Amino acid sequence: MSRYIGFILFFVLVVGSWAQAVSPEKVGLHLSFEERLVLSYALLSHNETPEAKEAILKKAMSYLENSYKIPVKTVEVRNFKEFLTLYKGSWPNTHSLALDVESIEARGPKAASVFTSKSARVQKQIDSYQEWKQAELMKMMDGDLNALDMEQILERVQGAAQSQSGRMQIARALLQFSEGMLDSKMAELDHVGEKIAQSNLAAQQDATMKIFLQTMFTEYFARLSPASKKLIVSSYLGGDLHLSDMKKFELMVQNSGPQLQKLLQVVARQADLGPEMLEVFKGLENSVRPVPWEQVEKILKGKNNKFDFTYFEHKPLGVGTMAQVHRAKVMIDGKRHDVVVRFIKPGIQARVEEDKRILQEVAQILDANEEFRKTGAPKLSPVVQDITDTVVAELNQADTVLRQKLASSRYEKSAFLKSAQYKNDLQFHVPKIYDGPKNSDLMVQELVIGKKLDKEIAPYKEIAPDMKRLIVEEMARIWSYEVMFGGGFYHSDLHQGNFMIQVTEPKIIVNILDYGMGGVISKEMQRQVMLLGAGTELLNEELIARAFWKLSDKSKNTITESYFHQLIMAKVHNIRIGYEEALTMEKWTAFAMDLGLRLPYEFVSLNRGLVIVNKLLADAGSSLTVTELMKSMAKKNPQVVYRALVLEEKLSHRDLIKLGWSEMKEALGFKLPEAAINAGAIRCEMIFN
Repeated sequence: MSRYIGFILFFVLVVGSWAQAVSPEKVGLHLSFEERLVLSYALLSHNETPEAKEAILKKAMSYLENSYKIPVKTVEVRNFKEFLTLYKGSWPNTHSLALDVESIEARGPKAASVFTSKSARVQKQIDSYQEWKQAELMKMMDGDLNALDMEQILERVQGAAQSQSGRMQIARALLQFSEGMLDSKMAELDHVGEKIAQSNLAAQQDATMKIFLQTMFTEYFARLSPASKKLIVSSYLGGDLHLSDMKKFELMVQNSGPQLQKLLQVVARQADLGPEMLEVFKGLENSVRPVPWEQVEKILKGKNNKFDFTYFEHKPLGVGTMAQVHRAKVMIDGKRHDVVVRFIKPGIQARVEEDKRILQEVAQILDANEEFRKTGAPKLSPVVQDITDTVVAELNQADTVLRQKLASSRYEKSAFLKSAQYKNDLQFHVPKIYDGPKNSDLMVQELVIGKKLDKEIAPYKEIAPDMKRLIVEEMARIWSYEVMFGGGFYHSDLHQGNFMIQVTEPKIIVNILDYGMGGVISKEMQRQVMLLGAGTELLNEELIARAFWKLSDKSKNTITESYFHQLIMAKVHNIRIGYEEALTMEKWTAFAMDLGLRLPYEFVSLNRGLVIVNKLLADAGSSLTVTELMKSMAKKNPQVVYRALVLEEKLSHRDLIKLGWSEMKEALGFKLPEAAINAGAIRCEMIFN
């Protein structure tokens, strides 16, 4: 990919030079703003129709011609760092190369700059760097240009660099010449992922992961649209042109679609990856591309976004895969409020559709791979569908607003933390939503103060070593109760990035954020989840199969009920005889989906939330799990459990006793004779009189 920018060497003769402070290799080979722009025009025209190419060329020449009319600007720099920043300039970095160029054109022409320094040392660095850069670019060109190509370009360059018309001739020659080189260089994108997956950097002991990585990276990038590939190449042009294959791959991953990024984040949490690959995947959470201010301004000026902002911070407060938030001040009912403004990223819908198409195709390839299936890996197609459903749901900001408003009535709770060393009140809070114009693209909510859990509690580790565990356990209790014994509301992405902690003298405040993922399960689903939990605990194939089948979308299942029941029975048998390990409820869910059961989005999303809350508990050093919390709550809500499991789902009294009936019977307000327990003879009127 990197060598095709070699021809930019000749443009260097026109637009100036720059330097490296000590070692050029450590800073790397970078393009100036003007060089990158010329190449971006060429990239934009790549593989377009002749008419489109001509239109792009005309726009490029018009912009460059207007720029050359402006006298060259001499810029004095104090050090190399300042020089490097000014030399590279301010690039829009939108989610589209076309939008990048459009944004630059909207700013108006920009004069070329010559950089100087009063420091003889810095000036020498600039001069020596120019020599190094020219030599490096020439090396990169080697093999890409034949003697005839070189002769044609040199003819245009010689004697032309000193005049405006000469500079225009060079720019036109480079734009036209680049087309022949870009074909092979763009094609390299199709093979970088495969090369990484097959290299020692991605070597895996796990056969499942090895096949997954090789297939995913070989097939995904080869299927990307030209526009998406151009965005990846454009990002590459904005950095060091001497990137290693692994760094190129990292850029590709960072500029991939939202579903692939979420899938790789899941892989990073669960797979045994090499350190370099793991770093790339985990870095996705901190390297999401922000929407530039030029685009944010356009959103704020939208006809449905007429909030009375008195201040709006240009730098994002947070950037996610799907949305972005900014700090602001707004006038509402004559009062000024400190707020956070959230919006869905422009153009993300197109990337969601592209990722859906590509990942479905790749998933089908993997699911049909006999070697992959032999490893015991679950089918990938249901996982891809689940991730896509989640991403699509997150695109609907109106639903996010409704979920957050509902959360305020569910998660606004108080508790008391007490350990041997520490006592304090705990307050859970959901930021208030400020309603604005109908159909607004903006979600305006109360600004809350706090930090991530680990950072906020760090100063208190000595005096309150249990603080983290106690906070997380209390939050898990609220989450679990609302799911099973409350209104069925759940937040399905409750990781540390989605809540903020503020430790104060009167109390600890936990602000629960980001309701882009979540929902409400019905009473019917609550009952089936309860039944599934009972079946899992008892290892009862009839209960497990019945609960899953009732939960499923029967019109979309690709397996019959009887065959599904047989496979569940076989699985339970293998577990009982010790041939297979016992499964948690979330692993039973993955198994059922792999068999061809189509479970509703709400249940799958809830299952994801359960996994994330369990991980929070484990990371906090807690011995509790969501399942254990729900079991303890069931004992405190015996009438609800009895009505759901015994009266409606016909669970036998004997099975209910196995689940802990002996502890629940006293909470029901009567004493059950031992003989009745053994016989399972419990009359309904004894409970509900």
